[in-house]
Amino acid sequence: MPCTYSTKERSWLLNEYLKTENAEAVRRNWTAKFGTPAPTRKTIYSIRNKANVTGSVIDAPKSGRPKSVCTEENRRLVAEALKDNPGKSSRKTSLELGISRSSAVRILKSMDRKTY
Repeated sequence: MPCTYSTKERSWLLNEYLKTENAEAVRRNWTAKFGTPAPTRKTIYSIRNKANVTGSVIDAPKSGRPKSVCTEENRRLVAEALKDNPGKSSRKTSLELGISRSSAVRILKSMDRKTY
């Protein structure tokens, strides 16, 4: 049984629940339509509650720290720094630009450049 359902599947579950207002009927209809194990009643109720609270079955944006160092601005700066000396080491590049060495290496790899 899948742990997560697509937006289309969640929408289908919500519509079925709104038609029947019976989680067991939704489970039976799921099995008949998709031929896979049905989601639990708890899952169906969670989708219903989410729709009641947010008005949507779409997932909220994920939290977490984005990789903010690999911006277009930094990519441009690295490209300019390597224009004069293409063989410059990633350590010298990172020190010159004030970014971490791992970020400099990540940017260089994304540009298909050798990391020295």
